[in-house]
Amino acid sequence: MRRGLISWSKAELPQSVLDARVARVRAAMAQANIDALALYSDPSRSGGASWLTGFVPYWNRGVVVLPRGGKPVLLTGISNRVHGWIKRNANIDTIAYSTRIGEDAAKLIAQASPHATVAVPDMEGLPGGILDGLSANGATVIDGTALFAKLRTAPDPAELALAFKAAFIAQAALSKASAAETDAATLGGVIEGEARRRGAEEVYVAMATDLAISRALVRLEGTAALGAIFAIRVSVAYKGVWVRMATTLARDAETAATVADAAERFAAAVAALPRTDALEGAAWLIEGCRTTRPLEPLAGTMIEEPAEIVPGSYVSVQATLETPRGPVVLGAPALIGRSGEPSALMAAPPAAG
Repeated sequence: MRRGLISWSKAELPQSVLDARVARVRAAMAQANIDALALYSDPSRSGGASWLTGFVPYWNRGVVVLPRGGKPVLLTGISNRVHGWIKRNANIDTIAYSTRIGEDAAKLIAQASPHATVAVPDMEGLPGGILDGLSANGATVIDGTALFAKLRTAPDPAELALAFKAAFIAQAALSKASAAETDAATLGGVIEGEARRRGAEEVYVAMATDLAISRALVRLEGTAALGAIFAIRVSVAYKGVWVRMATTLARDAETAATVADAAERFAAAVAALPRTDALEGAAWLIEGCRTTRPLEPLAGTMIEEPAEIVPGSYVSVQATLETPRGPVVLGAPALIGRSGEPSALMAAPPAAG
């Protein structure tokens, strides 16, 4: 459940930007002979709905339907009492409460286009009941992942600005961490508190509390002691845009200097993206939002079928680099260069120490 302020900032995300996105999607639908687009949303798959409508779904599931004509329509299990608030904070024509979201979406689509072809991005993640409901009334449901990804991958200036703001929040939050701290719960509270004060609508903090024992980053339940060298990762959402950032902190000066050298290697490897050869020898992961999952694994040492890292897109990069003083975990959002230009960190992880 998101706990931060969720509101539509028309200064940061003008209605004209959302209208332009809708128009681009409609044009692609017409070219592909698609009658309606259905975007499933829940707290883990909010990226598509927020990109198209400006509304960040929270604590419940829904389907945004975009017909070839008209604005998007939201069918949701969220109660009617908050529908006015949703409409004020979204570029949505109609909001309807539904306990049978798939079936009601199919009825809505059939009113405008009997026997419609309905495209569903990320269809493999769609709950079976909703998929069965969408298929009612003679509709043909197809996977719309490739179509939507092509429209989403290259961000417009408004989305990039939100991503830079999220990156700034993550950097500011991690900069509050101190290598002198010995209690993980205290440190996590400091980081989350700073991120929320700066406007984050959601914050997840994960730690590898002692890299000499384990390099696994986990969200802690309760407290834990922090070792002499430990790693922190923060995932931040701002206005529907997510980024991750990670840093490693060390108490002794020599290890801190080693971490700083690793940070320079990490930045150089990011500059070479979308080529990933500079990351060889490290365990690495690149995440980004292609369709509906805000932080979808795109490529990495554990990804068998990597997605294309598109020039002009932004991604979150994480790597565990081996050093003489042990593993160093680093991560940050990066902007992939266009036309042969180098890629670059959108905000660097704070210095160790």
